[in-house]
Amino acid sequence: MSQMLQLDALVTMLACLTTTHNNVTDQALPPDDAASSNCPLATISNLNTKIHSLSEDLARAREKMGILQEELVDLRRWGSPNSAASAAPLDKTFSTRILDVQPQTQVDPSDTPQNCLKQKHGVVRIRLQANVEPFFVYCDQKTRGGGWIVVANRFDGTQNFTRNWGDYKIGFGSIATEFFIGLEKLHQITNSEDNELLVILENRKQDLRYALYDLFSIGSESEQYILKVLGKYQGDASDALRQHLGKKFSTQDRDNDESNANCAAEQSAAFWYSNVCTLSNPFGVYQPQLNRDVDGYQGILWHGFLDGPKGSLKKLRILVRPRSSTG
Repeated sequence: MSQMLQLDALVTMLACLTTTHNNVTDQALPPDDAASSNCPLATISNLNTKIHSLSEDLARAREKMGILQEELVDLRRWGSPNSAASAAPLDKTFSTRILDVQPQTQVDPSDTPQNCLKQKHGVVRIRLQANVEPFFVYCDQKTRGGGWIVVANRFDGTQNFTRNWGDYKIGFGSIATEFFIGLEKLHQITNSEDNELLVILENRKQDLRYALYDLFSIGSESEQYILKVLGKYQGDASDALRQHLGKKFSTQDRDNDESNANCAAEQSAAFWYSNVCTLSNPFGVYQPQLNRDVDGYQGILWHGFLDGPKGSLKKLRILVRPRSSTG
């Protein structure tokens, strides 16, 4: 309302100035008494002040619009909390053999949590540090005590994981379905505090396995998102990630592996490849038709559970959470 009043005053002042005869050629004209009485001597000064004030208001409004546009892009990128929660494919992707269906309590929505501990099950906006922009994640409160951030989810092949460096850096896919959170966010998450890593896998026979590491972090982009820390392993899927420790992340357009070949191109995927391309390949080609085998180690593979060269896992999830949590 105050801005409308300022605009009305501005229009009045402009009208006043246009009806006041200040040009030398107009001196012979009779004075306009009405215009003179409505236009005080301070009109120009007041007009300048109003313009300056409105300019500041406009700048602030543009700044707010920019922030809102960024948030809108983030919402569209990940999907709204209501639609994501109602879709709930993450809830049903795996059987309940290693699920603990005890939902966590939800904190005050006015606060921005640092992680998924004690948050609702579903889409939550987190802020890792005060000076870091918040972003949306999918919190899993039903698996092994809850508190997990879902990093990657694969279960139906709707999302193409054969992508370039830029896509793997920022992430891709809908948070309510198949997606990858992005290397940059994963780096920020795993370097904001100590995190543990959980990988859940399922084959075509619905045989469910898991690999749990009590410490996990990756490097920054300048370090090529190297698999920096990998703690103690437990599980029944095999300690397959150990062979990738200390390796840089590779994509088809950013060959960082130690092999003479371009492993990401050969495996139609991206990963922390070493000098051997034919080990684990969790971001490999999903097999939409389960009666056809993906050959050449290009499928979703986990060394020690499904080795290849043919075939592909049916489901895979990667999750992280603060190491201090219990479950």
